[in-house]
Amino acid sequence: MSKLVTTKRDLTARCQETETVLELKLLDDEANVFKAVGPVLVKQDLVEARTNVSNRLEYIKKDIERLDNQIKGVESKMLDREKEIMKLQKKLQTAMQAAAGAS
Repeated sequence: MSKLVTTKRDLTARCQETETVLELKLLDDEANVFKAVGPVLVKQDLVEARTNVSNRLEYIKKDIERLDNQIKGVESKMLDREKEIMKLQKKLQTAMQAAAGAS
């Protein structure tokens, strides 16, 4: 569960970073845009850069949605197990009281 939450937190941070890059929309069509490829900056077409950022943002949001669903599933299983444990504890307590009353 904690691994899922950590992964979601990391993806949310990446999503916020990517959303700041959406400022590419504010640039005029003649602006130069560079992409970091390892230690080198490579010139990139503005339209291509905008498309890449939009696609990356969409992908990250889908991952966050998938993780949310996984987290809900795990939480549901945990609640079910908690209820089962409470039922078993109640049975045990009833059995112990019956055994104490029989002695």
